[in-house]
Amino acid sequence: MKRKVKKYKLGFWDYEILISVRYPAQRKKVNYFHQLQLNLARFTKNIKKEIAGLNSFLLKHLLLISLISLSVIIYYSLNLFLTHSYYTSSAKNLKNIVPVMAGLEKEKTIKNKVIKDKIVFNGPRNSKKIALTFDADMTPQMREDLTTGKVISYYDNNLIQVLKNTNTKATLFLAGMFIESYPVITKELAENSLFELANHSYSHPGFDGECYGLNPISDHQDYEEIKKTQDLLRKITGKNNQFFRFPGGCYSQNDLNETTRQEVVAVQWDSVAGDGFNYDLDNIISNVLTQTQNGSIIVMHMNGFPNEPQTANALPVIISDLKNRGYIFVTLSELLNIRTEENVDMRNLINPYFMNTK
Repeated sequence: MKRKVKKYKLGFWDYEILISVRYPAQRKKVNYFHQLQLNLARFTKNIKKEIAGLNSFLLKHLLLISLISLSVIIYYSLNLFLTHSYYTSSAKNLKNIVPVMAGLEKEKTIKNKVIKDKIVFNGPRNSKKIALTFDADMTPQMREDLTTGKVISYYDNNLIQVLKNTNTKATLFLAGMFIESYPVITKELAENSLFELANHSYSHPGFDGECYGLNPISDHQDYEEIKKTQDLLRKITGKNNQFFRFPGGCYSQNDLNETTRQEVVAVQWDSVAGDGFNYDLDNIISNVLTQTQNGSIIVMHMNGFPNEPQTANALPVIISDLKNRGYIFVTLSELLNIRTEENVDMRNLINPYFMNTK
């Protein structure tokens, strides 16, 4: 889910770039480059203010011409780099290049004839109930960065505080490595009635093919990736977890068969925030507000900076706006009407809300 559209203002031009972040090494470059772009925009804006304050008409216009020329050089230099790297500055056909993740996954599963199972994308459309879900990723590389101190934290406490302060329910999809890295925090989340915990694999790999740069695994590794986190969740919550989300939303029929064998419901989404590596606060807010409808499952992230630098800032606006529209935030169990305390066949209970991909 690391494909985003960002808007930048550089000098006297507004332009959009489509970002396709596939590998960790690229991710670091992208992060650095975003900061460079934002700093250039701020610098240009400040210089324009200084020039506007000059008394000399001739000097003022000479400096403005120089600034315009510099902006043109920088703009086209960036375009040259972006076009030949992992960006594109052609924003006219963005929807044709990369549809939003929920739509992409639905299209992928429908067209792929080998996928015949069912998977949840949303709840009932006749109710104002919606489910806010957060993915807590943790790959081996992320855990190493955390251990070595390269990254201070992959847990966004500010985001959780927003949920608590607004009394907003949410379902948290945790990777097993995240649980192992934050056992105390996971326990606290499990004990809070606002939150429901769910399975997001153990090491956050790509289950099927090339999946946004995630480390690919074979089908026979599915079992351990799901089972290890199931065991961790059971140890912490004392309950049998019932929901699973594929990292990156990538899966095959064999992967769905494994979720069936382990009696977990595969859950996708129909409203995607696009908050991963996204510094554009308004873009994140707009993504959620324009896509959410009755029964929606919203996907966001809870790792915080540097992976999701603006999620916690976007969340209060999103929650307030959706509540004002009459939407009711519930957990996935409540949205899909599943009894969490009983050992029941979840697939029979929520059968109407599975997406049949035949």
